[in-house]
Amino acid sequence: MRVLARFAGPNGEIAIMEDRATGARTYREGGVSQSCVLAGGETGIDYVRLMAALHADGASALLLGCGGGALATMLHRRAKCVTVVEVNPVSFQLARTFFWMPNGIECVTADMRTYLRREKRTFDAIGIDVGGPDFCYEAVLDPATIARVRRALRKRGRITVNISCESSDDPVPGRIAQRFMAVGLQVWVFMEDAPNAAELNAVILASARREQPAALADIAGKDWTLARLTP
Repeated sequence: MRVLARFAGPNGEIAIMEDRATGARTYREGGVSQSCVLAGGETGIDYVRLMAALHADGASALLLGCGGGALATMLHRRAKCVTVVEVNPVSFQLARTFFWMPNGIECVTADMRTYLRREKRTFDAIGIDVGGPDFCYEAVLDPATIARVRRALRKRGRITVNISCESSDDPVPGRIAQRFMAVGLQVWVFMEDAPNAAELNAVILASARREQPAALADIAGKDWTLARLTP
């Protein structure tokens, strides 16, 4: 690996690393990996691929959180109108300079909660991928914020949320999922099946359509365990 750049970030040093053999690049902030992007802009992370697949049929997408911009890039290349909201404007510069994010993506510098309070547009797809050192999902994705996310979702739209977990029995994904169920959405949880990993990802799908379990299982593939939340 070689270091392409180092910057001072709000949560510690930002380092952009490149694999000499493959050209894949990694975005690390405060010692935590925020994104891995393959040469050209596609993601190198399984949960981002899953989120992109779940939003494959939406014409417009709102993404809360930027990182390396791989999810935004992938959806934009699939002929979607994409808006990305990120509190740290440096992320947009890094995504465009080092991670191949196209200029045609709308970038908004704002706290996601502030943005959702004022935004009047609605979207077919909403992806939430926020986090970092000492980040608290339950504080940021509080019931009021989730209600605003729900109002921004169009009929038959889908919301995805990535949550980083310390173990497969982490209670946080279930608590956040219940909040989406409380606003009238059908809710599923995809848990990464990687028992030896130091960190696991859970992807919540909150949907305004009737989902078919077999179709969702096909999208997820063998590396994810799928469960539906019921009241």
